[in-house]
Amino acid sequence: MNQFAGTGTLIRFILRRDRLRLPIWIVGITGFVLLFASSLPGIYATEADRQARADLWDNPIANLMRGPGYGLDDYTFGVMVAAEILLYVAVAAALMSVFLIIRHTRREEETGRLELIRASTVGSFAQPAAALIVVSAAHLLNGVLIATLLPVVGEDMAFAGSLAVGTGVAATGIVFAGVALVVAQMIEFGRGAASVSAMVVAAAFLIRAIGDVQGSVISWFSPLFWAQSMRPFVDERWWPLALAGITTIALVSVAFALNVRRDVAAGLVRPRPGKANASDGLAHPVGFAFRQLRGSLIGWSIGLIVLGIAFGSTIGEISEWIADNPEMAEFVAAFEGISLLDSLIGFLVLILAMLATGFAIPAVLRARAEETAGHAEALLSTALGRSRWIGSYLLIAMVGSAIVLLLGAGALGVLSAIDQNDTNLFWQIIGAALAYVPAIWLLIGLVSVFFGFFPKGLAVPWVVLLFAVTAGLFGDLLNMPGWMYNASPFEHVPELPGGEFTLLSIVVLTGIAIGLIILGVIGFGRRDLQSV
Repeated sequence: MNQFAGTGTLIRFILRRDRLRLPIWIVGITGFVLLFASSLPGIYATEADRQARADLWDNPIANLMRGPGYGLDDYTFGVMVAAEILLYVAVAAALMSVFLIIRHTRREEETGRLELIRASTVGSFAQPAAALIVVSAAHLLNGVLIATLLPVVGEDMAFAGSLAVGTGVAATGIVFAGVALVVAQMIEFGRGAASVSAMVVAAAFLIRAIGDVQGSVISWFSPLFWAQSMRPFVDERWWPLALAGITTIALVSVAFALNVRRDVAAGLVRPRPGKANASDGLAHPVGFAFRQLRGSLIGWSIGLIVLGIAFGSTIGEISEWIADNPEMAEFVAAFEGISLLDSLIGFLVLILAMLATGFAIPAVLRARAEETAGHAEALLSTALGRSRWIGSYLLIAMVGSAIVLLLGAGALGVLSAIDQNDTNLFWQIIGAALAYVPAIWLLIGLVSVFFGFFPKGLAVPWVVLLFAVTAGLFGDLLNMPGWMYNASPFEHVPELPGGEFTLLSIVVLTGIAIGLIILGVIGFGRRDLQSV
């Protein structure tokens, strides 16, 4: 039988299943680019305004967070789009690939649906091929929309530069579709495969960050750098697309080669066999929830520690840059006595806090996965109460997110304290991280409310987190009004280190978080269990 038999049917099936999911991804990515581009003329009306911002971002921290910044000497609206958001749009495209590819490959095997499909006249390559074709087509559509609409909504944005942005984003997404396809052959469970693939995206971001700060060739080992290296709106270079094409072909070839070397529902990396006898901790709901989330907790902890090390290792270069730029010193004077170093550290801790929320939300959503799989019904048919069961996941999410954040902040603090020869800096960074914990808990509370009352709307907390990230990273550039800033819980955290500590905001955030969590637990106790 042809190994690709049935691919067309599976493509239609995927399109039917994701008739809402795919448009949301496409509209979200394309819409963000167009919204950003259309807002720039009203905010930076003159060339002097744009050049002032370019001078502000010509520093190591900008290289760390946003890339090399080609074309800063002539900071047009197009260059501004490429320099300030292209990297993050490419990351979004990469994550889109990860979630969709794993959803339609490894999770299909995990649920047993693929075995039923393969029992008919469907080839062994049909499912991964269908998933790859659909995801690649979605990225190409994204690229076409960006290339054609960006010159329309953006001022002075040439088609060549817009095409470079669109193709760069699409190429990045397709490369990481290949990455996810390879990981799907190796990891047996969908959640683990998605986590490993997301870690590859994070590693690519870290490699690019280190290379861009050092100005070395290390950046070229990251696919996220290839889109930026096309230099949109500066002097477009198209040959980096060849790197993306060659890498994608290699990854897809490896994925198909691995696919025939394993059984359906099995992974090439076999999970470690468990002990013959369960530990006493698994008899308690908290211990059981911790066992389920242990791998995710370890992975996120390692990721934030590595990121904290990367951030801390750049503090010295940034400090030297500050010392050599008196104009920046004048700019810092506007921050009400907060030094640029303190502002920088506060910004880095904010990023770590947002990433720690990336552990917290899925930790609670694991309870939803247990419910829809029917496992919760079996557990709750015993003497285990609903509040204790869901409370276990909420507790692990709250404590685990705080641990992940503190580990990342600790790594940042150690390197920063060593570089600045100031041990107090370590404790200041730890204090700044602790101040963000109630904001993370508030988002956990929001997940709890939706889980208890509106379980089918559990995507809303992710939207809130995305909004908070947008406000924190791009709010000043988009000239967001004050009420939009205030909608983000992270904006109500005291500006530490360097700023004034206000206990009231911490108490209010904590109180709201606890109230939402309790409300969600009550709601879960009153609704029926659901399975899909």
